[in-house]
Amino acid sequence: MKFLTSLFLLVGLTMVAKAQTVPSTLPAPTDILILKQSWAEERVPGWEKVPNGPEPFDVMMERVANEQRMQQARNARNPGAITRSEREAKLIEKATVTEKNAKNQERPRFGYRYKIRVRNLSAKKIEAVDWDYVFLDLETQNEIARHQFTSEEKIAPGKEKDLSVFILSPPVKAVNAGTLREKGHGLFAERAVLVRIQYSDGSVWQNP
Repeated sequence: MKFLTSLFLLVGLTMVAKAQTVPSTLPAPTDILILKQSWAEERVPGWEKVPNGPEPFDVMMERVANEQRMQQARNARNPGAITRSEREAKLIEKATVTEKNAKNQERPRFGYRYKIRVRNLSAKKIEAVDWDYVFLDLETQNEIARHQFTSEEKIAPGKEKDLSVFILSPPVKAVNAGTLREKGHGLFAERAVLVRIQYSDGSVWQNP
């Protein structure tokens, strides 16, 4: 009986030891903290001066950045990143074409800036963050809109940084610009969600 008890105890200790030596493949979600979130309507720079001119500079830069991200994703064979970048590029292209075909071209063009401030709580430097800005119905708390972004920003351990993206799409398309400008943030609930974090050592945290 003593022999069997000792044997079970030995096996149990061995299993515990093995469990303790298995490394974690993903960092804890608490390695990065969202300190605050916000969105705001902004006038597109230079649009008043050239209302019938070419693609606005900010839109062009965002489109070029999307193309670069898609190429990097293809090089890294990351289908998820390719899909996200392609979706973002198509969104900007569609919004730009819609504005160009609008009947009244003399009104100022507005876009929307989405921003979060994050703190890197890990011991590793962050290279890029995929994040979503989600809007919810105030009564039902159901999701009514989601904007997906990738910010290629280096964030050192213990440091904070603002991640900001400017696009033409409003928070919720079903709300007209006048109502959005008048009531703004009181129309719906909102929250920012971390989707994917890439670290300088090559490791990645993915929101399950």
